[in-house]
Amino acid sequence: MKKKTKRYMKFEDAALQSSFLEHLRRSGIAYKLNRGGAVVFGHEDATGIVSAAHQVRDAQFPWYFLKWKPERETARFRDVLTEARIPFFAEQHEDGTWFLVRRADREVHERLWPRALEPRQEE
Repeated sequence: MKKKTKRYMKFEDAALQSSFLEHLRRSGIAYKLNRGGAVVFGHEDATGIVSAAHQVRDAQFPWYFLKWKPERETARFRDVLTEARIPFFAEQHEDGTWFLVRRADREVHERLWPRALEPRQEE
């Protein structure tokens, strides 16, 4: 018997995570939290869970996602955005870290993303 893959999602920002959980409660969607506080869900609940997450995302700014496969590049990109003072929110998912970024900053992101590919001195 094939094991069903569980998905999870957590906003790193505590206020956004709280808003996400409140959207889920108001919508009546049953959910579980893992030990790290992430919402854990299966395929059957994905539409409602993702819809609630989109409501939280949409309330921040017009956005899009950026995702780095290797976590090393993810950490570098987080540092690059932070150093450049570019607004973003990070989310933890079963497949890694996703950055919720402003569409208005797309040109800046394109200019900065190559820096995430450059190894840092300490690496």
